[in-house]
Parts: sequence; C-alpha cells; structure tokens
Amino acid sequence: MISARSLWKKVRPVVVVLLILFVCIQFVRPRLDNPPVTGDFKAPAEVKAVIQRACYDCHSNETHLAWFDLPAPAYWLVADHVKKGRMVLNFSNWDSLSKGQQLGKLYESLNQIEYNVMPLSQYTAFHHGGKVSPEEVALFRQYLLSLTPRAAPDTVKQRASLEQYEKWIVDAVGKRGDVLDEYNGVGYADLAGFRDWTAVSTTERFDNGTMRLILGNAVVERAIREGHTNPWPKGAVFAKVAWDQLPDSAGEIRTGAFKQVEFMIRDGQKYSTTGGWGWARWVGGLGMKPYGHDASFTMECINCHKPMASNDQTFTIPNADTLVVVASDSLRPMMGKVITTVAHPGEGSMSTLYGNDVAIKDARAGKAYSAGAVVTLVTWEQRDDPHWFGGRIPAAVRSVEVIKYGEASDTYSAYNGAGVEIKNNSGLERERYIVGLKAAVLP
Repeated sequence: MISARSLWKKVRPVVVVLLILFVCIQFVRPRLDNPPVTGDFKAPAEVKAVIQRACYDCHSNETHLAWFDLPAPAYWLVADHVKKGRMVLNFSNWDSLSKGQQLGKLYESLNQIEYNVMPLSQYTAFHHGGKVSPEEVALFRQYLLSLTPRAAPDTVKQRASLEQYEKWIVDAVGKRGDVLDEYNGVGYADLAGFRDWTAVSTTERFDNGTMRLILGNAVVERAIREGHTNPWPKGAVFAKVAWDQLPDSAGEIRTGAFKQVEFMIRDGQKYSTTGGWGWARWVGGLGMKPYGHDASFTMECINCHKPMASNDQTFTIPNADTLVVVASDSLRPMMGKVITTVAHPGEGSMSTLYGNDVAIKDARAGKAYSAGAVVTLVTWEQRDDPHWFGGRIPAAVRSVEVIKYGEASDTYSAYNGAGVEIKNNSGLERERYIVGLKAAVLP
C-alpha cells in the first residue's frame, strides 16, 4: 500500500510544474479596457436595471469583472466574450444607432433572452445576478410594445412605393447583372431567380414595420414535400424579402417599397465556419448594395439565428396546413409564383396572391390579366410568431379564391379551408378586390 508521503513525492513534480505554468500564463492577458461611454442606453429605471444587470458586462463599456474572472485561463474566455459581445451590441454607443436600429436590437435581445441564448449559460452559472426572471421578460415585452409605432397611412411611403413600382415595371430590374457580390464572396448572380421560387411563408413584422416573404428554391420545396426539413439538405436556399408596410385607412397592410433581400444557403462543408449556412444580404432598395462593411457581417446573422439551433438555424418551420390547402393540386399555392402578400390585422388574417406564368408576366408588367391567366388568393388565420416576438405569421387556411381569365369571360370560384366551394361569396366584389392587388416589387 502506497503511503501518503510516497504518493506526494511522486505527484509533487507535476504539481510544481502546473503551479509554475499557472503563474506564467497570468502574464498572457489580452487587452480588456473600458473605453469612454459616448451615448448610454436610456429607458425607464426598472427596465434599465434589468438590462444593466444581465447585459452590460459583455455589451457595454462598463464591464465589471468578478475576482474569479481575473485569473487565466478564465480571463481569456471572458475577454473574448466581451470583445465579441461589444461588436454585436454595445449599449455604451447606443446613440450611434438610428431609432429603427435601436428598436431592432432590443427586439433581438428580448428574443434571445426568451430562448435562453442570452445571457450565456457560462456567464449565469457564476454570475447569478445575470439571470432574467419571467416577470422581467414580461416587463421588457411591455416596454418594447410601448416603443413600437402603430401602422398608419403614410403619404411619403406611398409616394416612394409608387415611384419604385413604376421604375420596376418599366426597367425590368429583375434581369440586371450589375449587383456586387457580398463581402463574404456569395454572388447575387447565382441567386437572382429567387422571385420565382416557392413561397414558404409570410410575416407581418410589426416590430420593424415591414412585410416579409420567405421563398425557397427547388431543394427547399422538395424537402418540405418529403418532410426533410431538420436538418435541411445540402443545396437548400432561402430568400427573405422585405418591403415597407403600406397600411390604408381601413387597416389593411400591403407591400410598399422593396427594402432588401437576404439569403441562407445550406452547405455544411463550404460554410462550416458559419454554422453550415452561407449568409448574404443586399439592401438599399433597387440599389441592391451588399450589406455590411466586410465579411464579419455574418456574425450578426449567426447571432440572430442562435435561438433556432434546434431547428437547423431557421425561424421558418413550414406547417403543412399553411402549404397544402385543398385536395386539388391546381389550388395549392405551392404550384404558383407569388404576386404579392397582404395582412389584415383587424380581421386577424393574412393573404398571399399567386399566379401562373401568364398571370405573373402580366402582373409584373403592370398590365391587366390576359386570357389564360390564373390567380389564386389564399387567406390564412393570423397568429403570433412563436419564434419571434414582433412578428405575425399564417395559421390555418381560411379561404382560397381562384380567378381564371378566358377569351370571352372570366370565372371566379371560392373555397373554404377544407376545399369545399363557398356559394354565398360575392364574386364580383371579390374579383375587383383581387384585381386591385398590385404586384410587389421583386428585383
């Protein structure tokens, strides 16, 4: 039996080496200072107290380290988290963001807190005060809602939307080839056909005043039909298009000026360093400018999608009820291309207008529908997006309306969510409404 003294003699050299090594690594200390605060975050005292306690150590220039954060290698991890945290969001430079950017960052922060992505579990394991209670989350929600403007008619946005629309239908912008690659090398030329991809879902984003349409390429469509959506197969590409909201006096929200389009490209090998997805975004309306200043913009995308790690990073999880409407293939919206999308918050519903190739050609040229055109307006119940506080998405199908244009006359048919024809629908009135839906600008 080995005595304690004999055991100590054997392990003492190892302990001495480890102690020397521990002392030596204390001299390897990445710089971590607190630059001046240029414009601190302002909010009601009870809200700011939560943000300061849970976020400021990593997301401000007022980092306070506990004694157990100071020794290396713990210090190395802390310094790295603070550096990255400040790059994503810094409450000490709050005034450098526009009002819209500030609100967007707050909504993103809330959603990350609700999904327990932030504060980091490594942080709260030792800094127990960083935890956010359900009551504090509810307080944060109410604060955000108080900041969010209600959708209302806007003559400036209406004018901008009309000017952009008229330019679009005249110049056929969709055929352009002058869009620069994203800073990470993703090229727009390979993605330019996105406007004819399959519609996966729509979103009314009341948090930032946009209407959004999510489209998927042929790989996405096949994966949805076969139920292979988590993980998504290699080659799946999503496009998310955003327009300004254009509300009318009755509260209906249509698509206004085109703002941006962003993409997610699934390729685990090619994009292994960015979560298995390639990211790209073009902004500036029809100017189509690459987003960001360098390839580091992808960090913003990855951080935003972290809450959806269990769903292969995607917020949009297709629901069969929203995609397969009725038994007849001719009435399935996945069989058509998108003309536009509309939200009816007052009625608790939202709609998307689809068309066959003839209808699409007419609509995108700003012309009346010609013989052979078929348009389908699908209306869903609307629900809060369970994956993003600040958005509303489709639920169960409410109705499907189809207009077929012929040489001599047009036919209008309406069906409920089960595919049963609706007989008491005012066809002429509904036809006029559907015909009045202009095509959304899709570059």
